[in-house]
Amino acid sequence: MIKILLVLSNLILFVTAQELLVVADKNFKEDSLTLEEIQGFFLSKKRFVEGERVLVMNYSFEHPLRQCFEKHILKKSRRNLERYWQKAHYQGRRPPKIVKSKEMLLSYMQKVQPSLGYLDSNLTRDIELKILYRGTCE
Repeated sequence: MIKILLVLSNLILFVTAQELLVVADKNFKEDSLTLEEIQGFFLSKKRFVEGERVLVMNYSFEHPLRQCFEKHILKKSRRNLERYWQKAHYQGRRPPKIVKSKEMLLSYMQKVQPSLGYLDSNLTRDIELKILYRGTCE
């Protein structure tokens, strides 16, 4: 019951906003990323910025923000991503770290640098972040 309420509250928060922000910790070496660079990080094809390994974070499968991110930023369906990660596993590539909430993502961003994730534009006022890319969800 609690899980259902959590998913519904995430959905309600998400429906009210249209903008998706790809964000990094405040000390991230880059000031912006292209869509291709973001895809590279989140598909574990690009792992480093200026010699430092980047912690890349993703939400759980049922999170509505992740569904938007996969469709509009990664431009892949859930099924395509599952196949992609099955193949990538045998090449030694691992998917991004799963975070359960915005608070967990922000906590990692404060402690681990460089780090990369994404948020709804309405949920970014809690911490100083670097906005690297702005996208929209329909």
